[in-house]
Amino acid sequence: MAFNVKNGTQIFNNKDTYVEGWYWALASSKLKKGQKIGIEFLGSQLLIYRGESGKVVAMDPYCPHMGAHLKEGKVIGDQIMCAFHGWKFNENGKCSDIPCQKYADKTDIVPRQGTYPVQEQYGLIWIYSHPDAKGNKVPFFTELENEEVEYVVGHSTFRPCRPEVVMLNAIDAHHFNTVHPEARKMAGNMDLKPIPLSPVTIRLENQTPVPTDNLLGRIVKPLYKRNVLTYFLDYWYASTGVVCLGPDFLHFYLMFPHRPTPNGGTEGTMVFLAKRRKGIFGKLLAKAICWITYVVGTYFEKGDRLIFESIRFDMKAPVKADLPIIEFIRHVEGQTAHEFTESRQVKHPKQHPAAAILSQKEASV
Repeated sequence: MAFNVKNGTQIFNNKDTYVEGWYWALASSKLKKGQKIGIEFLGSQLLIYRGESGKVVAMDPYCPHMGAHLKEGKVIGDQIMCAFHGWKFNENGKCSDIPCQKYADKTDIVPRQGTYPVQEQYGLIWIYSHPDAKGNKVPFFTELENEEVEYVVGHSTFRPCRPEVVMLNAIDAHHFNTVHPEARKMAGNMDLKPIPLSPVTIRLENQTPVPTDNLLGRIVKPLYKRNVLTYFLDYWYASTGVVCLGPDFLHFYLMFPHRPTPNGGTEGTMVFLAKRRKGIFGKLLAKAICWITYVVGTYFEKGDRLIFESIRFDMKAPVKADLPIIEFIRHVEGQTAHEFTESRQVKHPKQHPAAAILSQKEASV
């Protein structure tokens, strides 16, 4: 079991890197049509706006004309207009209008603003960390992939430790015996088997039968046809956890999206889902299940909060119960990672656009 995590990893718990992939940016409800917002995303500034068509655009935020921040501008149709001189940029980052004297037809020489793939799913706006998404998917629940769902988006959180460290909590059966003693009878002895689902996704699935050494286990055992306690987690891009648990007739779904910050912290949120049922009563039931999951999920999150407010992860003495954690760490080490100092922006031409315009000798001084 000699495995020194600190000395044996380059990506896991490395505050200078982030894994390439999809990251949550903000709740969809926070961005109405015609609204725009500037955010810090993986160490860089981004502009996010929702056009009149409803499409969300993520773009490098500084106008190439003189560097004004586009969050001060205005959404017009599906374009963003800079507040400083009225230059417009479309959803692909191309300058579409320069309403300035004789240069209105010079938009082709303006550097294109870098844009990033955006998707909306489960009530969140997701952004890929680089301009090319390479066909990778936004984190999702395999059981809900083709289902209509109800969801509740929880509050945002900040933890002064890395996403990979925060996510260890859900695959650490050991800690259910101490931090969450109320779950000890059912979850304290789970055996989580690692199952690779894709190069960017790993599942850790419980193999332990429903416990029968306590009254609660004996009561719920008939609800599990395979006699195995349903509990599995899909971890995407080493940053988003998808949890499924519950008896055969009613699974509960929780999602914990995180994104790292350059100072070694984690910005996170929570989403609680349920399959949509038919009719108005079915819809209300699904929503009620979401809220029940929210109450339980936030209760457990509260119990972990103090641990992650002060932890300095350094695994010097692993034991057999930590094998799922070690397998997750190995999975993280196989991801594509980038340093926070690396630029994700689209490269601009070497020649400054002002020089390109003035070289045509059309400007009068």
